[in-house]
Amino acid sequence: MCFKPNRMALLLGAWITLTAPAVAIAARPAAAIKADILAMAQRYVGQGDPDFKKQQALEVLVAELLTAAPQPPVRDRLDLLTGPWYQVWGPYDYRGGDRGTVDPKITVDEIYQVVFREGYYYNVNPVRGKARIALLRGEYQLVPGHADMLKVRFTRFPGNKGRPEDIPLWELAAMAEAGTLPAKTTIVPGFIVRWFFGGGYLREVYTDEDLRITYGGDEVDDRRAEHIYIMTRPQGVAQAAFGEARAR
Repeated sequence: MCFKPNRMALLLGAWITLTAPAVAIAARPAAAIKADILAMAQRYVGQGDPDFKKQQALEVLVAELLTAAPQPPVRDRLDLLTGPWYQVWGPYDYRGGDRGTVDPKITVDEIYQVVFREGYYYNVNPVRGKARIALLRGEYQLVPGHADMLKVRFTRFPGNKGRPEDIPLWELAAMAEAGTLPAKTTIVPGFIVRWFFGGGYLREVYTDEDLRITYGGDEVDDRRAEHIYIMTRPQGVAQAAFGEARAR
């Protein structure tokens, strides 16, 4: 036996389907997205990224985070940027070569960047195989027309002989600036740094009290050559503690 569908019933069903409110997919909170970003970055620790696959995987989450927590221009985030940052994952070769590789002299789990509100910062890390701490100084400034970018110029490259037992590595940055390192040495003479190291750009896409996501690159508009850095505050260090450490 064959039944013909009721024409009115079909039309009514179609109307209900078309006019029913769409079920919105709830956006995830920023805290959950941040946790996923950090977990992924931690899985990549010590690994290079020659094909940018790891960076691309992170960028999916970063895009989601920026939707959940849109960022103001970097000029309005400079206070948040100030202080020490620990590199969870990012490039591990800073010698101007292929940044997809890992420099064997880099201690991958002890890379810090210490940002000062006065317009300079230090990259701080122990040199593997040598008893010294490297402190590369760079100066930064805002880039007109680019709300999230800082232009960087490297100026000095001091170091410290040995590793002080009672001083966190990131605190050496303020000492280097003040000329009070416990055992000061020179990694590369300043005139060579200024002539040959050049600089680049930082694109600060996300900053809050405990997470910083930035890109480093050589050109202001070349996104293809940028490399992502995922950073957190050093363990047990709040941003407010940075001012206290500088005052000591």
